[in-house]
Amino acid sequence: MKTNIVSLLMVVVLLALSGCATPKEEGPRALQPLKCIAVMPVTVWGEDVDSPLQDLQKGADFATSEMTVLLAAKPNADMVSSRQAGGFSPEIIRGRSGAIAAIGEQTGCDGVLLTHLQHYSERVGSEYSVDSPASASFKMALFYAPTGAVLWTADFRETQESFLSNVFSSKMGKRGFRWITVNELLKQGIEERLGGCPYLK
Repeated sequence: MKTNIVSLLMVVVLLALSGCATPKEEGPRALQPLKCIAVMPVTVWGEDVDSPLQDLQKGADFATSEMTVLLAAKPNADMVSSRQAGGFSPEIIRGRSGAIAAIGEQTGCDGVLLTHLQHYSERVGSEYSVDSPASASFKMALFYAPTGAVLWTADFRETQESFLSNVFSSKMGKRGFRWITVNELLKQGIEERLGGCPYLK
């Protein structure tokens, strides 16, 4: 039963994110103060993923752990564990807004943050010589639980470019003259996107 509920939740998460996806990060609409944001585990299921599911799940687990660390100091962020998500009631089958509302009801939060990992590819090579660079992409969406309204969205999609292409980029200060791993790339993307969310105190 737990597996079925989790699977249903993943389908709803995918539908929610595909319904509000944009090619680039959006600014906030009317700022809705949130007392609490339920941050769901990162999901990977769906037709829009373009990496092997085993790799994506590894990336999703890493992304979820990084979000847990990054949001630990945010008083209004409440991480939902995979075990908690698996215990949610079957109310989530009511559709996107119904699912968001059900998550809000069961967590006591009026905001729900969903993240969907689409691509996760490790570099092929070393820090200083690669045949293929690290690459990752994900989507985030923050919903107002009572109505299912989208409050904020962000996309991240990057394949590390060569040093010459990045020599004048601010990213060089973080990465130096080396090829980073996909986890380093994913971590930087998560930090940047969460750092730009106006609802996280």
